[in-house]
Amino acid sequence: MTEDDLDRVLELENAIFQSPWRRSFFKSDINRPQGLCIVAERDGHVVGYAVAWGTEEVHLANLAADPDLRRQGIATQLMNTVFDWARRNRAESIYLEVRVSNTIARQFYAAYGFVPTYVRKGYYENGEDALVLERDVEPDAG
Repeated sequence: MTEDDLDRVLELENAIFQSPWRRSFFKSDINRPQGLCIVAERDGHVVGYAVAWGTEEVHLANLAADPDLRRQGIATQLMNTVFDWARRNRAESIYLEVRVSNTIARQFYAAYGFVPTYVRKGYYENGEDALVLERDVEPDAG
C-alpha cells in the first residue's frame, strides 16, 4: 500500500465498515516499523487491503475486500500474505477484533483457524462488543 492507493482504500473502507478508519490511520501505518500494509489489485485497481503489525504477536488490524467482488479469493489472498509475513517475522500468534454481530467475518476467520479468546465490551463507537480471535502461526517449513 502506498499513499497513491489511499483514495480507493478509503472508498472501500467507507463502503464496508460502520466505523471506518480515517486517512491518517492508514498513512501512519504505511511506514510503521514491523508493519504490513498491502493491497490486492485486479486490472490495476485496488480491490482489497490488509493492515497488520507486530513481532511475536501480530495484530491484524484491518482486512477488507470490495463487496462487489466477494467470494472471489481476494480476502484469501490477503490473509495468506499476512500469514506468510508473520511466519517470515517469526511471529507466534495473530489476533484480531471483529464485531460480535459480523457473522460473515467470524465464519471467514474461523475457516482460518481463528478461535475466540475473549470479548472486549463496548469496543466499537456504537457500544457493540468486539470478539477477540486468535490463532497460532505455524513456523516456516524452510
